[in-house]
Amino acid sequence: MKKQEEKILKLKSKIDSFRPFSSSQLQNLKDWFKIDFTTHSNAIEWNSFVLQEVKVLVEDWITVGWKTIREVKETENLANLTDIIWEFFDKDFVLTQEFLFDLHKKLLTWIEEENLWKYRNTQVFISGSEDKLPSSKKVPELMENFIEFCNKKETDERKILQKISQIHFDFVKIHPFIDWNWRLARLLMNLYLVKYSYLPIIFPVVTRLEYIKTLWKNKTKQDFYRYFLWQLEQNLQDYLRFFED
Repeated sequence: MKKQEEKILKLKSKIDSFRPFSSSQLQNLKDWFKIDFTTHSNAIEWNSFVLQEVKVLVEDWITVGWKTIREVKETENLANLTDIIWEFFDKDFVLTQEFLFDLHKKLLTWIEEENLWKYRNTQVFISGSEDKLPSSKKVPELMENFIEFCNKKETDERKILQKISQIHFDFVKIHPFIDWNWRLARLLMNLYLVKYSYLPIIFPVVTRLEYIKTLWKNKTKQDFYRYFLWQLEQNLQDYLRFFED
């Protein structure tokens, strides 16, 4: 994996050479990411909105008639939350329990209001997996340790990549909420990518099976790290088109 880490660091350096980004470049990045991230992140969770439908809904407030209200609100809520990622662009970010609860609440606005502002109080399972997730009684302590790990300072470039990958991995393995943990894991991963001067990334729905398998029983954080590096490299390559004439 060292060779792949080296490739990623070189790609990051190349993108950094275009900094500071112009206001038009930054706006183009935000607009593109909002639509593509929302489409793919929701599609991983079986939301049926495709790219053009997300674009029309988010930008023009128009939806097709056969979509459910839940799917519409899932799309609107996640698209709005992408703005939070860019708020921390080139800025420090410190995770708190209150911030995490607020993210969870904003994802569930007009969808579900029963389990907000608290961690789960029952056992949950990952569909299609034999994983036994932690007891709900252990979640508060696990999350306290998780938040502490997230906020620990790191300066080594390779360890930063490993840390960001582990943030996603650990969050899914803890599964602190009744639902929406995978979407939150991808949001948190991107918040920490931005914190460490990367651009946020998208896990494409076409890799859904590979992605989910890396988080099943008997899979380690190294298994997920390989997938994370693969997708980070692909995303950084794709970002270059915004800067190269």
